[in-house]
Amino acid sequence: MKFDIPLNQKKRQILHVDADAFFASVEQILDPSLKGKAVLVGAPNSNKGIVSACSYEAKEWGVKTGMPLYLARRKCPHAVVARGHFEAYRDFSSRMYRIFMKCTPHTEMASIDEAYLDISGFDKAYKKPPNEIARSLLMEIYRELGLSVSCGLASNKTVAKVASSLNKPHKLTVVPFGKERDFLKGLELRDMPGIGPRTFAVLERFGFRKIGDFADLKVGEVVEKLGIGAIPLWKKCRGFDNSNVIDIGGLPKSISKENTFYNSITDICKCTDALKTLSGRVFKKLRSHDMRARIISIRIRYKNEGVGRASFEDHGFQKNLGFFGANDSELFPHVKDLFMQNVAPNKPIRLLGIGVSGLRRDYNLNLFGDSKSEDKLFTAIDTMKELYGEKSLSYGVEKTLE
Repeated sequence: MKFDIPLNQKKRQILHVDADAFFASVEQILDPSLKGKAVLVGAPNSNKGIVSACSYEAKEWGVKTGMPLYLARRKCPHAVVARGHFEAYRDFSSRMYRIFMKCTPHTEMASIDEAYLDISGFDKAYKKPPNEIARSLLMEIYRELGLSVSCGLASNKTVAKVASSLNKPHKLTVVPFGKERDFLKGLELRDMPGIGPRTFAVLERFGFRKIGDFADLKVGEVVEKLGIGAIPLWKKCRGFDNSNVIDIGGLPKSISKENTFYNSITDICKCTDALKTLSGRVFKKLRSHDMRARIISIRIRYKNEGVGRASFEDHGFQKNLGFFGANDSELFPHVKDLFMQNVAPNKPIRLLGIGVSGLRRDYNLNLFGDSKSEDKLFTAIDTMKELYGEKSLSYGVEKTLE
């Protein structure tokens, strides 16, 4: 299967900002006597546990985040172990966020110490090129907070994140538009966000070690070797990622879709088919925000038959699932059950709607790891629909209704 597909990258200016050795750096700011010293964040009076964070001075001795504390002490016996001040970490994170928001309202905090900023078009407002905007931000954070941060500037989030990790600490790495794939191809696969140990082991079995090794495959070869679930990762390895920077205010509290029938229907099969189509759109939107839902709801509008002007009545029903879900095969049976339990037989239906709420973000990026196979399947289906059109793939749900 040698066929390939064109991938078109949006021309944007996305900045990824990552605080350098964040927890350890905050400890050095809180206690200036620790400046220039090897600092470990952990339990000071115990060899149990792990290193939550370490300064660059400790890293020079081979200490790594996540290393057992006893081993870190052995590698760096002169290290100072700090207990950790998590309220202070949150405070510094909030202060960084306020600086980001002064630069651009299009800011997405990816974690306590890193963020994505969309500064597309801001060169005109600031009257300086994007790389100078990024450099000014880097210096402002250091001047205001005493923190050093590393930045990556590229056309998309994935490449910007990789770029920010390459030249630490306190550096800016710029990847010009159109050079994303060239920038990535010589890097190790482990440098790609979303590739953990299990994913790497799968790719390594096929002889892939560099990002370019995997990116050089045609899309047909990707499907043949690894299945359609690997396509999102393959696209990112080619430097393609059109996902948006989503600020806190941009995240939905609920997602819903409705369908009004020109002629009212009573056929239950047609109703469930319509609900399935609507559900697919809602769940796809849910996944596009990396979110999961805990509550599903349906809306039914009946047309009251009779002489004279038509009248309508609306009914709404919802169900707390007791779990967070995002894939169609997991959620649609509950949608269908909710409808079947509440629909009035033989009463003409003019409108059907379906919604989800009780949402939370889902940051699971491991394509071959612990995420459920259904989640990976429907993420892959979304990708195939994006590439080949909405009607290119569908799914089936079998469920016996009592």
